[in-house]
Parts: sequence; structure tokens; C-alpha cells
Amino acid sequence: MKRLNILYIFIASLLAFWVVVNLFYRYFLAGKYSSIEIHGYVVLVIKRKTEGRASPSGEARLLHNIVLTILYFVSLTLFFYMVAISILNRLYIGSTGVVVLVPGVNVVGMDALLFIIAASISASLHELFHARLAIRNGIPVKSFGIMLALIIPLAYVEVEEEEFRRTRILKRLGVLSAGVAVNLILATVSLVLLTLATSPIGMLVTDVEPGSPAYRYGIHAYDVITSINGSLVKSINDIPVVKMIAKPTSLNLTVWRRDTGYVNLVIPIGVNDEKIGIYLSSSPRIELLEYLGGLPAFLLYKFLLWMYTINLSLSILNAAPLFITDGGRIINELAGNKYGNIINIIGVIILLLILLP
Repeated sequence: MKRLNILYIFIASLLAFWVVVNLFYRYFLAGKYSSIEIHGYVVLVIKRKTEGRASPSGEARLLHNIVLTILYFVSLTLFFYMVAISILNRLYIGSTGVVVLVPGVNVVGMDALLFIIAASISASLHELFHARLAIRNGIPVKSFGIMLALIIPLAYVEVEEEEFRRTRILKRLGVLSAGVAVNLILATVSLVLLTLATSPIGMLVTDVEPGSPAYRYGIHAYDVITSINGSLVKSINDIPVVKMIAKPTSLNLTVWRRDTGYVNLVIPIGVNDEKIGIYLSSSPRIELLEYLGGLPAFLLYKFLLWMYTINLSLSILNAAPLFITDGGRIINELAGNKYGNIINIIGVIILLLILLP
């Protein structure tokens, strides 16, 4: 019920914000500033024009277009892999459809802010790389700028379509593949950084519930639990579930704490205790926690996690053969409009089957 009330408040606040923005634009800004446009829940700012200029050399441009197109097909392969896994899960496990992540609904608090920042960076670079490749291939960019779509700041790009259609197919494929490629590259880089930043041993305590055994016996937020009863903690599965253990008992914990080092704690668990009272996350490396501090290191970890998740999702979704995606346009370029539309229809049906519960 509390989550539902938060959802209602979020939706009402969002609607009120956009009503005020549209009224303000209509009565005070409309017609006065050509660089600002508001269309419903979208604000466009700083529209400019630039001519395409072929650079660098022809051989380098050819290589860029080929590499970007190959990266697109890597993402398309990941899309079909995801489809296959989803179908197998439905058939043999009975899992439901994909959970769509929405800030304010199932992504809340600091996670929602990090989600918006990561999504803004990822989607903006996606658009800007389309523009970059268009200019490199000598295709004029009709307009570009920044926009606020609902609550997410983004970039937008509009190329000169007539000139685009007259360009050689490899150049068109390079321009269309650029956004998917940069998201795939960002996902890969984020995954590498995330792997380097994550500790293989230990779980990070992100919060402690007041009055719980953990609170009473000295566990602090941003402690790293490295072992329990002499066994190393490598994942959440290594943390005992209090409801499932014989009580009364006690847990012997080794935790790492900034400015203190490793500390041994004994946490008595009474007959009436149902949980330890801690909230956990995968832990950043000890060196990172020591250098940055608990909260900054944790936020960096979460940001890298969102950058990986969002960019991988964008690369896969935009590679899919759907009418509104880069992949849909690429399929039309390769197969022609007739067969391309058939493939896009099949892609839409597949996506709906994945999303439906």
C-alpha cells in the first residue's frame, strides 16, 4: 500500500510539473525563443544546423563503418540469445515477462537518481554518435540539441533524410549502427570497471535496522562482512537466514570497517528474532572503500552497475528488428522495405511475447 501511495504521488507530481511547464511556455515563451520548443512532455533546447564533412580519410571512414556494423550484429546476436533464454525459461521454469524499470515506481531513492543520470548519459551518447558518424560520412545534420523527455535529459539528432538516402549503403549502415555500437562499448567498459571495482569476498552492509540484533551488537552501515562462523562470505547466499536456523544461537562475524580494519563481532540470535537486521549489497573493493569512504564507493559501484545494465539493454533493444529502432531501419536497408517490414512485424510479435506476463 505504501509503494502504491508513492506511485500515485509520483504520477500526480509529474503531471502537475508538465502542466505548469506547458502553461508557462504557452503564455511567456512561445514565439519569443526559436531555440526552445515544448511538445507535451518533451522540451527541446538549442537547435543548430551543421553540414556534413567527410573526415578522416576514405579508408578510415570505411573501417569505422565496417566496425560499427559488426558491433551492431553482435548486439543483434545478443537480442536473439535473450529471446532464446526467455522462451526456454517460460517453457521449463514458467517465469513471467520482463520487468520494466521505471524511476519512481520500481526504481526508488538514490537508485532512481543514478538510473536517470546513467540513462541520460547513455541515450545522449547514442544520439551524438549517430550525428558524429553522419558528419564523418558527409551527411548533413539537420538539427541537434538537448531535450527533457518526461524526467530524463537526453540529446536528439535529426539528419537530412534526402541526403542520407542518397548515400552509399555502407555509410548508411555505419550511421544507423553507431548508437547501438556506442551502447555496446559502454556496456563492455562498464562491466570491466565494475568487475575491477567489486570485491570477490564480502558483502557490504548498506543499512542497519534499529533495534535488530545487528544494531544492538555493533554492526555499522558500510561495514563489509567477510566471514560468518569461520566461512568466507562470497554472496548473499552465504548469509544465514535467521528464520531457518536453530535458536537461540550466535553468529561470529568478521567485518572490515574503515579506519578500524578487521573486527570480530558476536551477534546473539534470540528465540524471538526473525532476522539479523541488515541490508546488503555486493561490496566494492576494500581499497576503494578505504580511499573514497563507504557511501561514495557504494554510489560509484551502483552507478557502474546502472551504466552496464542500461547500456546493455539499449544496445540489445535498439538492435532488435522493430519499426522504431535502429535495428528496424538497418533490416529495411538490407532486406528492402517489403521483406524488412515482414521481419519487423515478426520482431514486434517476439518482443510482445517476451514482455507479456
